[in-house]
Amino acid sequence: MKQRHRLFSLILAFLFVAGTILAGCSSDKQSKDGAKNEETEKSTNDAAPSGDTLSFSVTLPSFGKKIEDAMVQKEWVAKMESLLGKKLDIKFNYIPISEYSDKSKLLLASGNLTDLVLIMDKGLFNQYEEEGMFKDLSPYKDELPNYMNLVDQATSGEIKAIRSDGKFYGLWNINLPRQAKDKGMGVYTPATYRYDIFEKNNMKLPNTIDELYEAAKKLKELYPKSFPVNTLWNSFDSLFFANHNGGAKVYWNGEKYVFGPTEESYKEALQFANKLYAEKLLDPEVFSDKDDAIKKKIMNGTNSILLQSWFNFAADWNRSATGGEKFVISLFPDNPKYGKAWQSINDFSTVGVDQGAVMVVNAKAKNAKELVQLMDLQYKPDIIELVTWGIEGTTFTRGADGKPTFVDSIKKADNAWEEGDKYGMRASSSYRPGLQMAIDTMAFVDFAPNDLGYVNGNVIEKPWETAFADMPFPNAYTPPMVNEPFLEFTDDEREQMTSVMSPINTFVAEMQNKFINGKESFDNWSAFQDKMKKTGDIDKVLQIYADAQKRYQDRLNK
Repeated sequence: MKQRHRLFSLILAFLFVAGTILAGCSSDKQSKDGAKNEETEKSTNDAAPSGDTLSFSVTLPSFGKKIEDAMVQKEWVAKMESLLGKKLDIKFNYIPISEYSDKSKLLLASGNLTDLVLIMDKGLFNQYEEEGMFKDLSPYKDELPNYMNLVDQATSGEIKAIRSDGKFYGLWNINLPRQAKDKGMGVYTPATYRYDIFEKNNMKLPNTIDELYEAAKKLKELYPKSFPVNTLWNSFDSLFFANHNGGAKVYWNGEKYVFGPTEESYKEALQFANKLYAEKLLDPEVFSDKDDAIKKKIMNGTNSILLQSWFNFAADWNRSATGGEKFVISLFPDNPKYGKAWQSINDFSTVGVDQGAVMVVNAKAKNAKELVQLMDLQYKPDIIELVTWGIEGTTFTRGADGKPTFVDSIKKADNAWEEGDKYGMRASSSYRPGLQMAIDTMAFVDFAPNDLGYVNGNVIEKPWETAFADMPFPNAYTPPMVNEPFLEFTDDEREQMTSVMSPINTFVAEMQNKFINGKESFDNWSAFQDKMKKTGDIDKVLQIYADAQKRYQDRLNK
């Protein structure tokens, strides 16, 4: 760790020149009414808090719109000032979400942090949490009643939020459930099909990988210049999941942690992909295609089947279709050898401690207690409702059960997300008001327009997020990783795993593509396995996982 700090000190001068990372993406300071205040060069870390004003800086992702003038953002500022009993003087450092990963890494490497920073990478947070850059928040636990109340409601919440030594260096995002307890499942990267082409040719949508193969062959016969199958993000997870394999990574199989490429089911998935490729059923540009290129291909019929896509892309494509194109989404097809295919499911049936984002306090911040109090307010029920749903009577009303529901002018709009942008609440398309620390995910279901979905052999038209609302959860489609143990690694363990897995992951990714496109023969599978094991000590990594799993179990049983 100290060696890394010495390295960073050498590059600090260079990073300092890249001031846009630290300030250039910032909006101006904001007052209660959203008006801009003059920026100052002096960091808020250098000034002690005044009695009637809480001044601080914060780094957050931006999602496309200027947030200062949004109705909900102004109301959030007013609420915070009322609850804290003082004015807020905030310097927002917004970074576009597409650049957030890279720029937040540089921000942390520089050590020149804003008072608050939202980190959207658990590994990045773990890398820095004990290096003295973030304030240990455990002494302020009594100032966090709203946060701890939600943590206590979450599955293994305290284990996720508080380390085994009792310390915690940030507050995690909290998601309120969007489905009934023990019911429903959210499938967010389903398969997608050109349904109009299937209809035109009296073809059924596939339920199994064999049926998918036959459909692809038929489409190739009908449209020789096409490549029927493609996938977004270069992902073949649907084939791995059909074989009950977690893919090219270490994953929890329900009993222990295993490395996917060492299993026969991984090889079988690649063999199926290779069969598609060899018969020109799989797009040869599958390894390089970006989202826009794939959209163009599926719109013009070059592709008809996407092994994986984002769940609301099909609805967007249906709305923008001008030539009768029709898209339907479906669960990953099954491989009968393994049973029901695992699906890309998140558990939204309970309160969730979201390990994808954590708010940290700069260790140099002068007003830590007040910042912690402000952070805790983000988990207060009425504040979660405000940032997620907006303003009662304007953006939402309440049903007979007292629960919020969006007004008809939003729900019945052609594009509800864009209509919501007029107000700037979290459930809209391009706004993330407040400090982005907690949301009521039920809003996304209430907001959801109808999708064309293929469920239980039938095409239905309803919000995809409600398509499985009556299904017990978990179920046969639920991958074991959804309920895997929450592991805590030491710095030394993380360094060992990175050292071992980085070259292995690079090698496996290269070989995976070669097996699929036929540049490597499956006759050389044993040689591939041997070289993979020589590239790094996988067994050592799996032992580290096993040790961490035992520590988790011991803590759970205390």
